[in-house]
Amino acid sequence: MKLVMAGGGTGGHLFPALALAEEFKKRDPDIQIIFVGGKGGLEEKIVPKYGYRLELLSVEGIKRRSGLKRLKALGKAARSTMIAIQMLRSIKPEGVIGTGSYSSAPVVMAAKLLGIKTAILEQNALPGLTNKVLGKVVNRIYIAFEEARSFFPGGRTILTGNPVRVDILKKIKEKQSHKDDKFSILVFGGSQGAVAINAAFLDATEYLTDIWGGLKVVHQTGEEGFEAAKAAYKRKGLKVEVIKFIDDMASAYSSADLVVCRAGATSIAEITAMGIASILIPYPFASDDHQTVNARCLVKSGAAVMIKQDKLTGNVLAEAIRKFYGNSQELKAVKEKSRHFGRPEASEMIAGNFLKLIYK
Repeated sequence: MKLVMAGGGTGGHLFPALALAEEFKKRDPDIQIIFVGGKGGLEEKIVPKYGYRLELLSVEGIKRRSGLKRLKALGKAARSTMIAIQMLRSIKPEGVIGTGSYSSAPVVMAAKLLGIKTAILEQNALPGLTNKVLGKVVNRIYIAFEEARSFFPGGRTILTGNPVRVDILKKIKEKQSHKDDKFSILVFGGSQGAVAINAAFLDATEYLTDIWGGLKVVHQTGEEGFEAAKAAYKRKGLKVEVIKFIDDMASAYSSADLVVCRAGATSIAEITAMGIASILIPYPFASDDHQTVNARCLVKSGAAVMIKQDKLTGNVLAEAIRKFYGNSQELKAVKEKSRHFGRPEASEMIAGNFLKLIYK
């Protein structure tokens, strides 16, 4: 059997696809999975490391473009769809799954035209333009938030959660048995907008001096903020593990009592699968401000605290941290609600349902 995973551009669209591919391979080691993405996307660097075949299309976003730029983007999409038709005729897959971003549209549309079974993953509470369009024609829509259901046809939409990488799922039991004398905080800003979180947390340390001895902090700063943060912590005389990028997020999560991060779909899926309390700071420039919508869903469920970036100061962040540090019952309650919100079985549900659709 052959399956095509279409999409990418950012980790939020790519990593769920890789997690789902792992589940398909677990069920059938002989299955062939081919990734199709856009030129210049993160998939060019990441997918080959996992050993999957990767095909690339030249596409660009249509949203927020007007005039000649919009016409050019539409022309590229049409050409990419024709190329995708030829590609799929050559590959002959039994199914195509779009995992988001504009690079998935030509492939999913081509599959639909060829009569191949199709599905999309919608990782966010507020769907993007590509998935809103594709949702009208695909056989299945797998959503991560109940709030996304109203944007898609009811009979074909299934709440499954967002696929989480296997290495993180393996750490769930370890996390549940984890004990540490100190209160462990994991801080990271993601691929976009780490600067604001770095600055706020560095400022927050000024308001946490009386409890700092009871804290253990791991701070992923990103490339740009690494040297400045490292120097600032040294100047303050604070012991912090400062890292540019964390390769082993599974271990980082398993040691954390509290996470301070953005509200991207992948981060939320991983945090809730692990049952970790979080302070979410939505990236305000995300498309349609969808990270704020994601964060509100967790806040409504009691699974996280949200601080909007325009309200983010060191004092406000420090107070939110103190709320968890000084109240073990509150921390326990939020962790439980986080775990209840999480769907670590998402990959299993999606793979099982899609295979049933193919063999129907």
